[in-house]
This record gives sequence, C-alpha cells and structure tokens, in this order.
Amino acid sequence: MACEFTVTQILEATGGKTLSVIDKSFIGVGTDTRQPLDNKIFIALRGDQYDAHSFLAQALSKGAKCLIVDQETDEIEKLATSVTVIRVNDTLRGLQDLARYWRKKIPAVVFAITGSNGKTTTKEYAAAIMGEQFKVHYSQGSYNNHWGVPLTILGISKFHEVALLEMGMNHPGELERLSKIAMPDVVLCTTVGRAHVGNFGGSVQAIADAKEEIYLANPKAKKIFNYDNEFTLKMFERVSKLQGTDNTTVYSSFSAGSEVSLRATHMTLEGLQVVGQIGGVKGEAKVPVFGRHNTVNLMAAASMAVVMKMEPERIWAALSKCHAQWGRGQLTKLEDGTKILFDAYNSNPDSVAMLIKNMFEINMPEGGRKVAVLGEMLELGEGSAQLHQELGELIGNTDFELIWFIGPSSAAFETGFKNSGSAKTLIISNSYEESLALKLRSMLNPSDVVVIKGSRGMKLEKVMTCWNPKFATY
Repeated sequence: MACEFTVTQILEATGGKTLSVIDKSFIGVGTDTRQPLDNKIFIALRGDQYDAHSFLAQALSKGAKCLIVDQETDEIEKLATSVTVIRVNDTLRGLQDLARYWRKKIPAVVFAITGSNGKTTTKEYAAAIMGEQFKVHYSQGSYNNHWGVPLTILGISKFHEVALLEMGMNHPGELERLSKIAMPDVVLCTTVGRAHVGNFGGSVQAIADAKEEIYLANPKAKKIFNYDNEFTLKMFERVSKLQGTDNTTVYSSFSAGSEVSLRATHMTLEGLQVVGQIGGVKGEAKVPVFGRHNTVNLMAAASMAVVMKMEPERIWAALSKCHAQWGRGQLTKLEDGTKILFDAYNSNPDSVAMLIKNMFEINMPEGGRKVAVLGEMLELGEGSAQLHQELGELIGNTDFELIWFIGPSSAAFETGFKNSGSAKTLIISNSYEESLALKLRSMLNPSDVVVIKGSRGMKLEKVMTCWNPKFATY
C-alpha cells in the first residue's frame, strides 16, 4: 500500500486541470516505466537525459490509470481517450505538491535526516532498530533530493507508524525547501564535513550553515544533535538559544548527560563491540558493521528510537540487526578467500581519512597485505588537486602496500604519494581500465584485504564485477 488519491484531490493538491477523466481513484505514484504501474499515477518528470513525456504509452502498457503531464500534444490527446490525464504547470512541482498534500494525511511520525557523512547509514540502522517494534517506511538507497524525498513520502501508507526521510543538499536553501514538503516531526544532522565542499566555495562553515536549515526550518520539530562534531555542537548551542531545549535529544561518546552514549571497545573487519548507555540503561552489543565511525551512526539511530519511546533494553537488543548496505563498508570475499571491503557509494576527504584510520587498527594474518583501490573524490571544487595530493601523502605514510588510484586527479595524488617517501607499489590511471583491474587481481593473495573507496560517479563496482562477475551491482 502507498498513497491514495482521487481526481479531486490531485486537482486540489496541484492546481492542475483535467484533460480527461476515465478512472477517478488511484493507489500509488510512479515515474519509471521499467517498473509496474498498476492502478498508479504516472508523473512525467524531466531528467538530465530523458523526458518521461516520451514514455506515456509505455506507462499505460504497465498499468498506469492516470497521467500527470505539463504539456498538451496530439499524442496526449489520443491517450486521453483511454486514461485520466491531468495537466499541471510543472510536473516536478506537481510531484512535490502531491507529496505535501499526502504528508498532511498520514499518521506516521516523520524523521528527516541530513549530514555530510552517515545519513544513509543512520537511516538504515534506524529502520533496523525501530522495525523491531514499529511499522517503518524509509527511503530506498539515497532517494534524498528534490524528487527522491517526495517519492519517499508518497510511498508512506496510512498504516506506517514511522517514516524515515533522508535529505541531501548541494546548495543553500535545499533543506528548507524539502522541509516545506516533508514537514518532519523529528530532525537530525549527523555530521558536517567536506562533502560537496566545491559547491560552497571551499568553506566547511558554509556547508554547516546550509545543514543547519534542517533545524531552523522546523522550529516545532523534535531535534536530535550530535554533540561530538564541532559544527553540530555549535548548531545545538545556537538553536537552543532560539528555540529552547525542551524537545532536544543529544548523543555523544564523551559528554555526560547525553541520552545516548556509545563507544567501540573492539573492532574487526566483521564487526564492532560497543558499550555504553541508551536512555540511562547500560549495556553492550556486537554489531556486524565495520569501522569505529559507525559508532556515531549507531548513536544517532538509537537516539531516534529513544525519541519514539522504545524501551532501552529493546534498543540494545536491536543493535545486532544493523548491518552494512551495498557500497557502505560492505564486506565480501573473492573465490580464493581474499577479503574485499567495498565502500564506494560515496567519498570525500573526511570519509577516506576515516577509512584509512580504521584499517590501521586491523591486524593482518601472516603474509597478508593491505591493498587500496581509491577513486576520485568528486565535487571538491578548486581545492580538488590539493586535497588529492594530501590523500596521496596520507596513504603513502600508512601500512598499505599496494595502491591503485583512479581518476582525473591521479597526477596530484602521485605527487603527494611521492612526497611521503613511500616505496610501496603505486598504480595510477585517469580512468578505470579493466587491464589494470586484471593486473591487480593477479597480484593478490588469499590473505590480503582490499579496500575499494571512491565517489559514486566513479562507479568502482566495475572493479568488483571484473574480479567477481556475480557481484550484485546497485
């Protein structure tokens, strides 16, 4: 089940006009003719490469009962004889208007999560934890932009009790606009770092100001703060002065008085051992995720469950349900036993540094080597060359013994690597080359551990599918 609309409600929500009325009520919304559209509303969105107005006939063949368009053509006039057609001024705005309308009708508690790092992982962990007690709906993958958030809202049914929305942003004002659509009951910024810094003139403070919109645009919402990040700490201080602390929950590994406080006592590639307190109840848990940084994500997710008044003991028990998602600390093996840590859904200077730091703690079996396949960190702006040079120098000073860097900044990376004085093996290429992937594969042995890290646009899963054709792509 998902959203339900009548023709009258669509017109009320969007201000559109009917070109034809065949069916009068619909369940669900779709934008992709590759998916089933039985009884759904099909919204003809325009993307960078495609205009869905070109696929209206296919939408009907997949079962759509209503078309929302923003133009009138001879084809649409013909289709209108067999399907309900509603015209709006702009289909993207129409999608957003429908989402806002539906949001007002659903009873679920709506959480909005943003952050430079960890927002998707926090969302997944929160879904795993709260799913033990509540009917939870959450965005799939990273549906976190101006069309992904509305589609997630329209996927919420009247039977869901909790809805988790991930909100991304590349420019100031985006979180404020998304908040007007989602009207969240609870808001959270996980961290502030250097992701997308190129869109903010190289200023992390500018990123923090844009992230703070999640709190300022929702003054009546309950607020969760990370006390361990310098930027989110300042957000807490500023927002508390403006709005008070009555509806505030804080998590921290170090600060007394936090509603949730966890720390990792032991880490392996296979998982974390965490101890601390949740809602005043002490405990410990083994969580099958990699990296100490995930302690922050676990605290954020546990804090969301605390806001929902889950019993602390139940939250502790549910931590073991949290696990890695595709491309986010995903541990897999090749046929000969070589372990691969695939972490190539996203990348920025902070997340790469954290991965390297986590790997430093991993004890290798005799003869085993640490190997890194690193892809370009995108959207870094004018500082990209310098940041890639710093990355090359950083990893040159670690115990990684074999490194392959892929991307346009390979020269800068190589300069940094040479500056480190490292004598380790370095392979560089401006783009992915299968011949190099095969060469690197021939150099691996079963006791090695390979980490693969890069921005999503680099599509480093190509390395994985070269080494293991059965590897599931995203």
